[in-house]
Amino acid sequence: MKKSIIFLIIYTTMFTVSCDTDKFLDQPLQGRQQLDDFFSTSSSAETFVNGIYQLVNGTNWNQVNFQRQINEMASDDNWAGNTRQPRPDITGIAQYNVFPGSTYFNLFWENHYIGITRANISLDRIPEVDIEEEKKQQFIAEAKFLRAFFYFDLVRNFGGVPIVTTYNEILEPSINDKVRSSVPEVYTFIEKDLLEAIDDLPLKSEQNSSESGRVTKGAAQSLLAKVYLFEEKWGLAQTMAFNVMQSGEYSLEPDFADIYSVDNVDGVESIFEIQYINNPAFPNIGGQFSITNGSRGDRGWGWASPTSDLENAFLSENDVIRLRSTIIKHGEPVFGDDTVTSFNGLPEENKSGRTNRKYYVPTDKRPEPYQRGQIPLHYIHLRLADVILIHAEAAYFNNDEPAAKSSLKLIRDRVQLPSNNALTGDALRDAIWKERRLELALEQHRLYDIRRQKINGVPRIALILGPEGSFVKYNTEVSTDPFETTNLLEPQNSGTLFDPNIHLLWPIPPEEIQLSRGKIEQNPEY
Repeated sequence: MKKSIIFLIIYTTMFTVSCDTDKFLDQPLQGRQQLDDFFSTSSSAETFVNGIYQLVNGTNWNQVNFQRQINEMASDDNWAGNTRQPRPDITGIAQYNVFPGSTYFNLFWENHYIGITRANISLDRIPEVDIEEEKKQQFIAEAKFLRAFFYFDLVRNFGGVPIVTTYNEILEPSINDKVRSSVPEVYTFIEKDLLEAIDDLPLKSEQNSSESGRVTKGAAQSLLAKVYLFEEKWGLAQTMAFNVMQSGEYSLEPDFADIYSVDNVDGVESIFEIQYINNPAFPNIGGQFSITNGSRGDRGWGWASPTSDLENAFLSENDVIRLRSTIIKHGEPVFGDDTVTSFNGLPEENKSGRTNRKYYVPTDKRPEPYQRGQIPLHYIHLRLADVILIHAEAAYFNNDEPAAKSSLKLIRDRVQLPSNNALTGDALRDAIWKERRLELALEQHRLYDIRRQKINGVPRIALILGPEGSFVKYNTEVSTDPFETTNLLEPQNSGTLFDPNIHLLWPIPPEEIQLSRGKIEQNPEY
């Protein structure tokens, strides 16, 4: 039986990443003496911390990133897309016919607890390493940030989860004592890690080129601002986001199209990103999304295709700049790729004939082999526009509408859209929420946003999905989209099975419940 990650024995977590090759080294460390040897120098300690970073996006396509794509498919921004391959394990989640034992939930959970365990080992052992004090505190702060990142991902997907703080806790007898902490307890733990990390992390401007991609003070502040937003701690979220905005460390890319340009690694807007390279000798050191998201007519897998509902949201704002850098449509030119004047979205095998432009690599920029795990396109988890919109939303709910409108204007100015300074009340709130949808579209924020956003106490997702939801009604009663209304292999009414009493969270992997002897309880109704 596959081992539970909460209860994973220590040997399976003792992997590291070579600084030169970025290749996982399968080196199980079985005992204290080997741990002592491993944490004997500054370089070995840094190498171990590097191994935590690798779990942010997982070590293969299906560990973490494909679950993130499925989350997009389960929103109004994406269809599952691929109608050529019958995959109920994917489309079932996207359509809310959810199987609790899904491989994707299991791998997501496991990956994150491996990352947490590596962080715990680092936090336990690095204080003993004979290393320059400033560097020691930086490594400890990076481990705390990454542990907080993993727990934030877990709590947003599963609700309360077991909190593990030392690697000894995964061994017997502690193994049988683990229960789910409450959601507030998990958030308190995340806050503590981030608050402790902030002061010991460098500014982005203090990093040299070899440190690009490592966690910075701004990354910790930005993640904490987002955590406060999810907790509806509006004042704290507004203040923390403002600190990042006023730091002088980041700026909006003048050209929206440059945010996800393959030539713009660690750009001026990027706060925390995972960087990839292409090296055929190592199959999984490159990115995945360009292939798994890519059109089946363009060497991709065809999953997570944008909806016409999302395209209409751009068109309603006359938002040409962001639309062309977000959605590629079958039969139309690809913005930024002069070699493609009529894109093959393969609509006979794709629900919407649309593809994610943000993860598209222009033809003349593609490496060979052009395949999954070889794409040198960075993936951004935190960027300044997100933080500015966190500030806008938090300011609005903190009864500071002038600040909210000022931040909203910053985002719209970049893409040459007018701002309505007369907006107030619900209209201003809705404008901020719409701006988040358009600005961050297809970057895997949407499901989390509509789950947490509420109107009169009702999560917005319950107004969008479900039999009476606006997205379902659009698809079944309004839409005349030539792709979506003709390719019916993916149901046109996808989303009707959504139930707010169940689907605001995903199910806990059943193996975790079984191996905890029932002390970890399943989410309601699964």
